[in-house]
Amino acid sequence: MTNTSTPSTLNRRSVANPDCRFDLKDPALHIRPDLDEIYRTLRLDAPVHWIPEADGPGFWACLGYAVSAEVLKRPDVFSADFRLGGMRMFDAQSVSALPRPFLLSMDPPEHGKLRRRLLDLFEPKAVEAALPRIRDRAVRLVGAVAERGEADFVSEIADPLSNGLLTDFLEVPHDQGRQLAKWANIMMGDDDPDLQIDPAARQVEMQEFDQYFMALLGRDTVKGLDTVLNRISRAEFEGCPFDTESILVNAAAFMIAASETTRHAMAAMMVAFADYPDEWKKLLADRGLVPAAAKEIVRWTSPLKHVRRTAKSDYDLAGVQVRKGDKVVVWYDAANRDCMAWPDGDHFLVDRYQREGCALHLGFGTGVHHCLGWRFAEAEIAALLNALLDALPDIRVMAGAEMIRSNFVRGYKQLPVRFARVS
Repeated sequence: MTNTSTPSTLNRRSVANPDCRFDLKDPALHIRPDLDEIYRTLRLDAPVHWIPEADGPGFWACLGYAVSAEVLKRPDVFSADFRLGGMRMFDAQSVSALPRPFLLSMDPPEHGKLRRRLLDLFEPKAVEAALPRIRDRAVRLVGAVAERGEADFVSEIADPLSNGLLTDFLEVPHDQGRQLAKWANIMMGDDDPDLQIDPAARQVEMQEFDQYFMALLGRDTVKGLDTVLNRISRAEFEGCPFDTESILVNAAAFMIAASETTRHAMAAMMVAFADYPDEWKKLLADRGLVPAAAKEIVRWTSPLKHVRRTAKSDYDLAGVQVRKGDKVVVWYDAANRDCMAWPDGDHFLVDRYQREGCALHLGFGTGVHHCLGWRFAEAEIAALLNALLDALPDIRVMAGAEMIRSNFVRGYKQLPVRFARVS
């Protein structure tokens, strides 16, 4: 990924528009405590809004549940294709001299071909086989801090738990998860001063990433291992085998998907329980609610904030005339609080998904790009909830939480927690 991404690294960073009252591109807006109120105000006015960009053509922001689902379910009209800009706010062409296809930046039928190649690695049988390791890891990580009475929930629990699943998938030692997390932060932390690095340093890190994953692929090939990397390496796009750069871009996407979003959901869930303490009491009283709670946690936290599409033709979207070539951005965290989908959608309720007919959230997307790893994410969240309920029933969030400054992910850099010491 080094040669094609480094020259335009700065283009990954978001430039705010001072003339736009509610500039959804501005990362600073997304760490404001009144963000939900802003979404609510905009959504009540209209489910789709035009947002002018200071450094781009502007985009249509989808904030309602129904209109967001409509966009995601119409890849024939709203494209994720990397050649049309891709799935991020910025155009793929502005950050790479020669963009490559990866799972989230491909349309049918090519998307389906790659997805089917990987599908059985994420099906119920695979999750069931991984559950003992996931549960054991959650118990060990919670137990490791239990005697201290306090911890940083992000670095000591959420990060190593989600990175542990990634190292399991890659079949590498668990302690390598710290390096993988570092690379993921570099790739995702474009707008956070604490996570940004200068272009020269980024190039060095990405060279090391390339070398690491190509070495892993070499190991898997020699040993004949049936791994994610080996399957990706044998993929094709429009009849041509993936080149090295395409393999590495897909490896990076897998690394981020397997670790970043779930760890952010697990940290943000603790803030949710701090804001809604009665919901924690419900779980303490009834462990049968844990599977439903895992679903509600993903809806409420929406760790992936947005995805972008590009219109392939003119289209009437909730009364708005979208033109061919327009950027359309679906805001998951806005759509997942829409009271048109859930009358009490602006409340966190761990028993929500025990209700018959409850609308599915969009935290894992919907349509052809619905998250492959959603079952693993729910399994990790449920395992962590049970471990916390067992060992740290009085866990509480303390002052000092720091959110990631980002318009793309909703997460925390640090989250101090305290609890009774377990002797």
